[in-house]
Amino acid sequence: MGASSWHYIESYGGDITVALAKVRQREFERLFIHGTYWDGLQPAGQPFTSVNDLDDLWEDETLGSEGTHTIIDVWEVIDAEAYDDANTVRPLSDEESIAIFGTAEPARADFERARERYAARQPGSEELWEMPRWSAWCRPLNDGSGATTEVAFWGRSGG
Repeated sequence: MGASSWHYIESYGGDITVALAKVRQREFERLFIHGTYWDGLQPAGQPFTSVNDLDDLWEDETLGSEGTHTIIDVWEVIDAEAYDDANTVRPLSDEESIAIFGTAEPARADFERARERYAARQPGSEELWEMPRWSAWCRPLNDGSGATTEVAFWGRSGG
């Protein structure tokens, strides 16, 4: 199937790990609770109730090699200075944010413009998606008045 690129914007209360857990759980509910695509992975008599129920299934050939092509495929927040690794989310540094968004304090509109530039294949826009497969980046977003109210997550995953 190949890798998929995805993005999510979540409310932000100052903790990226909390925001990541919220969006992963919501996506889990969409795919595993309300959807039926992954029913074959569900242990007999043990319904999925939380994204944490998937922990044991990453070793399964289907889930482990294909992934979900969503934010569920990343779960560990690492430092901005750390090396992008499998299943990690790395906050962008100020320098990276400036290179991608033109500002160290991007708003949602800056994030959307960067996505539009990439979709239009404008020169320099590829920086938005330079993370390795099976990883993601994130950046808090301000509301235009300077208050940080959301965080953007974007990444690539899938086999």
